[in-house]
Amino acid sequence: MPVDNLNADLEEPYPLMRRFYFRLLPVLLLMLVLAVVLIGYVIRYNSDRIYLQRASRTAQSITQDIALKQPDIWGRVLSGERLDTSQLERLTFILADEQKEYRLVGLKVYDLDRRVLYSHIAEQIGEIENSKALANVIAMGKSSVVRHTEADGTTVFELYVPFYEKQRLAAVFELYESSDGEYISALNAMIIPVLSALLILFGFLLLLLVPVISHAQNAISKRTAAIIGMRKRLERLLSRHAVDAMRDENAADKPQGRRREMTVFYSDIRQFTAFCENQSPEEVVARLNQIMDLQVNEVERAGGDVDKFIGDALLARFEGKDRQQRAVMAAQSIQRQLDNAGLPLEIGIGIYSGPVVVGLLGTGGRSDYTIIGDSVNVAARLCTSAQPGEIVCDVATLAGFEDAGFGDVVQLQVKGRSEAVNVKVWKKQ
Repeated sequence: MPVDNLNADLEEPYPLMRRFYFRLLPVLLLMLVLAVVLIGYVIRYNSDRIYLQRASRTAQSITQDIALKQPDIWGRVLSGERLDTSQLERLTFILADEQKEYRLVGLKVYDLDRRVLYSHIAEQIGEIENSKALANVIAMGKSSVVRHTEADGTTVFELYVPFYEKQRLAAVFELYESSDGEYISALNAMIIPVLSALLILFGFLLLLLVPVISHAQNAISKRTAAIIGMRKRLERLLSRHAVDAMRDENAADKPQGRRREMTVFYSDIRQFTAFCENQSPEEVVARLNQIMDLQVNEVERAGGDVDKFIGDALLARFEGKDRQQRAVMAAQSIQRQLDNAGLPLEIGIGIYSGPVVVGLLGTGGRSDYTIIGDSVNVAARLCTSAQPGEIVCDVATLAGFEDAGFGDVVQLQVKGRSEAVNVKVWKKQ
């Protein structure tokens, strides 16, 4: 080193250290910029992945709900068949309800021809979507995410999720979600401490980020699973209509019922008291569960809803198009399956169509979402008159379709009614 430079270094405190810092500063700034870009990319990538995984589970839950509520319509969608106007209306009603339940900003469903089967924007239903992201999902069969910013500055995720049926791409869901979720917000809030610590130990924090993201993802998975699990458990204890009614935040303040036209299904196990007398409690419960599970499955498969269990009796309701036919077909299927199962018990079934009052009834500390009215009472009376293995149905219910298997018209005097009810009886062969 020249003498002049050496003297200058001796006169100025720590001159070599200062020059070292001046030379290192651009490197540190570059590393900081690279770290910001890298961490931002990692968080963006993982937040996209977390949203897509949650969207896939949400889409799967939605398809399960549709398959339970409208199996025929969902079967046509999966097979690629076109839906008529009434079927599209029912599918639209269900999907609008699912969008509300999962609190989605928006929801769209496409078939493989890129036709909009459902959209939260009603005018788009039936149109052909030319989105490049949708075309890539159909071509590649993989999920995709598109971000865009609303006028108010909110970032919205457009999540394209393919739905497979038996390893075949059947439909594509597009879920719109806002980026203000609590878990993703918590994840983004960690950027500042991570970047601060990078100036001290950059490599260590990169390793630390992996378990942090994993923890956030596990928390989202657990919460989503807990919400879905809670709903499924509620549906085992309550009717589907009751669960749907309680989604309304003001449901408890609306105890009054509404008048609706329904087909009421009422079944009862015959000679159940005598059976209980000669069997252990465990055997009684096992047989009762077996019979009730069979009935519940058939009622729900036909688009009905089990209102409640009343001891060894079951009350169900059918609404909407073809409700009479669906109720009768469910009853016939139940009787045949019980016969084929070779169970030691048989049931009688009564079916009656008419007006009922449905809603959350009760004004005190306890309420019940159910149906009441003369139609319910008549269905119960018809059930009482049914012999083991029989279905007793009023003539008006059978008027709209082929009532193959039912006998001639019989006038049945129902307790509590001044006039007889015209009925037909179906007996299993």
